[in-house]
Amino acid sequence: MTECTKRPLIDMAVLEQIAPIIHTTAHPLRLRILDFLDSEGRPCTVGQITEACGVAQSFVSQQLRILKDQHILSCRRQGNFVFYEIARPTLLHLLKCIRTQTGGSD
Repeated sequence: MTECTKRPLIDMAVLEQIAPIIHTTAHPLRLRILDFLDSEGRPCTVGQITEACGVAQSFVSQQLRILKDQHILSCRRQGNFVFYEIARPTLLHLLKCIRTQTGGSD
């Protein structure tokens, strides 16, 4: 790139704000949860997420709480069920980058 075509660097305040979110998502099961919710395209229950991820419900619930605390996921109660969905759809670009690196489909 020449001097004329350089883009400005991302503002440091923005990077400081997003770094904890990226750190939170940098866990295999949390990425799997996001991938599952993205593939479903709708809110899902803890049971559905647990079944898709193939790990104990207690571990999934712990990861869901972490993602919810960082406002990566949102949830709503409906009767006896809690439905989780992606609150920050822009984070799905991370999954796209991962698929690109691993040769997975988009």
